[in-house]
Amino acid sequence: MTLPARLFWGQISDFDLKLVRTFRAVADCNGFSLAEIELNMTKSAISKQIADLEIRLGVQLCHRGRSGFSLTAEGQLVYDASGKMFSALEGFRTELNALQTHPAGTLHIGSIDTLITSRKSLIMEILTRFSTDFPEVKIKMITTSSAEIDQCVADRRMQVGFSTDRGIIKGAKSLPLFSEHSYLYCGKNHFLFDRDESDITLELLNDQRFAQHAYSEAELRNENRIGFTPAASGQFSEGIAMLILTGNFIGFLPQHYAISWVAAGEMRPLLPANIRKVSKIRLLYHDDGVVMPLVAAFVKTAETIRQEEHDVGT
Repeated sequence: MTLPARLFWGQISDFDLKLVRTFRAVADCNGFSLAEIELNMTKSAISKQIADLEIRLGVQLCHRGRSGFSLTAEGQLVYDASGKMFSALEGFRTELNALQTHPAGTLHIGSIDTLITSRKSLIMEILTRFSTDFPEVKIKMITTSSAEIDQCVADRRMQVGFSTDRGIIKGAKSLPLFSEHSYLYCGKNHFLFDRDESDITLELLNDQRFAQHAYSEAELRNENRIGFTPAASGQFSEGIAMLILTGNFIGFLPQHYAISWVAAGEMRPLLPANIRKVSKIRLLYHDDGVVMPLVAAFVKTAETIRQEEHDVGT
């Protein structure tokens, strides 16, 4: 026997599920009397819910009266089908609960460049622990600018991102990680390379060809009375380093990134005691990301490692 075509026409609501659960309890108790105890409801309230369900389905579900309680053929079909439905819902709930402890899927992580060379960076420890604890998660690393990371996280094109703190991003939250110091450098072929530091003036620096990180307004601020006019620009520090190494430009680089060239005698910092740029590095994630198991697990890992580093430092 097939059920009428209008059965559950449209959406199945929470109220429908409530009625079906009542019906199943009555069927399992083989009548209304025992169901009163099971459901903690009066017989009249149970009877009304069964009647409401029958109206909703357009079929009679059970016989009740002096002859006793029994399911109709349609009632048996509804009972069997509802059992499969609730079993599927329970499986769905179990899998969702499993995601809370065993996240799966792909995590898109944005990152600015050069962070790997920073010994102060917590990022490698975060990535190492997360990928160890959640081996089933696929990770996609995307290297780009802070501005792009901020926009992508806000637009949900990335779940998380490591970027410089550029202020409040609407709809996003951030976790401060560490500060990065950048200094002004020139290459060994630049005429300032062999000049005594006492002979290097702000006015002299203002006259040099300056290679700017694109989108970095901090490099052009007059905190040190420097009026740099960009003669070149680059998205990433690697491009700025290339320009510096030509000997034709000066530019800012993170200290940890430039240290190998300085040690090799290919670069030198210019007035490091007076000129530097401090960038605050943060983990950025969308405001609703904390309810997503994948993002929540990553943020929790970052918070744990940051706290461990703090405890060691104190």
